[in-house]
Amino acid sequence: MGVLLGSALAVLAVLGPLAGVAVAQPTDLSCQQAPGNRFFWVERAFCDLEASGPEKAQGLIIWNHGVSHTLESYKAPAALVLRLLQTRGWDVIMLKRHNQAEVVPNLGYRTVQRTLEEVKTQRKLGYRKIALAGQSFGGYVTLEALGESPDVFAAIALAPGVRAAGASGRLDAGVTDQQLQQAKTERIAVVFPKDDSVFGNLVRGESANRVLGRGRVPYLLLDETSGLTEHGGGVGGRFAVRYGLCLAEFLSAPQLPAGRFTCPPPGDPWVAVRDLLLPAPASRPAIATDPTALPAGLGRFTGMWYALIDESIVLFALVPADGGKLRALYRSSSFSRTGLVYDAEVRDGRVHVTLPAKDRITVGPDADGGLITWTSTDGSRTLKGKLVRASE
Repeated sequence: MGVLLGSALAVLAVLGPLAGVAVAQPTDLSCQQAPGNRFFWVERAFCDLEASGPEKAQGLIIWNHGVSHTLESYKAPAALVLRLLQTRGWDVIMLKRHNQAEVVPNLGYRTVQRTLEEVKTQRKLGYRKIALAGQSFGGYVTLEALGESPDVFAAIALAPGVRAAGASGRLDAGVTDQQLQQAKTERIAVVFPKDDSVFGNLVRGESANRVLGRGRVPYLLLDETSGLTEHGGGVGGRFAVRYGLCLAEFLSAPQLPAGRFTCPPPGDPWVAVRDLLLPAPASRPAIATDPTALPAGLGRFTGMWYALIDESIVLFALVPADGGKLRALYRSSSFSRTGLVYDAEVRDGRVHVTLPAKDRITVGPDADGGLITWTSTDGSRTLKGKLVRASE
């Protein structure tokens, strides 16, 4: 107890008054800011995308990230599905917390209050609809804030919850049900991935469905039968491709009846992948279209291809270069989007690309399409994905 108290007091001394009260935020919303001595600060979630602004946007989404002990959780990106929502007119900002502040008492209460202050701020700026979103502890904050403010249009809670203090450190599943019962909002989306070991593999969807079913609001519930797995099952590419368009429809439909919202049958995954990763036409290189101009065995790799590698979505295309050389367009949802086209080598009937961080990709044909392999810089990790030809 003395060690924890000492740590908390040390953090309070470093952060000063920011740990105790809500503080007006600067106008700088640039990405990847250093926290300095701030407890909270706000950034745009996707600085490579242009914000629509209060007058044109469908609304604004405020993202709260999770807690990873003393790790710098604020460096984690927002859920990829929110990028898809931004391409459909929702501006997205992130409410970030200094990781050293996460040992102070009442972190949940402080974060909820700061979130509600941000709701008021964005309302004053002119956003007509405010949605809260978060994962894990951020999902807990999202749902907790709904009980205190009727001024929130929608909530998106991905694997929401916070483990109890003390030796057990277990999740009290009843807390989430209570939050859902007390929520004041017009729409709620909740995701409970299967095999969530962080929260003891508890099955929570069935109970949440009973609670939400007694209410009078539309709700989107993706429970343990939805095909999503593990604690982060809602933040990556698999969720964005499979359910992103459904979530966009759920948030943007002018009118919805009370009760459980049913996702339409899955459409072409390329629609979501295209909006997430395809470069704008002005910056898109000319990709290979003539099979006979490609090296032997690679003639099928004309046009654009995509794949899921673990939780990352990737784009791939061959790009002809002067002098008979070959380059490759490669874009991943997990990496910086500053790079786009890289030098490529062809060996053993496969394309080999070394990326700026010295990790590597290898692409080759398989029985009915292509196979892409990513290898880490030190060679200790290898991930593979099935390449699928884009439909346009």
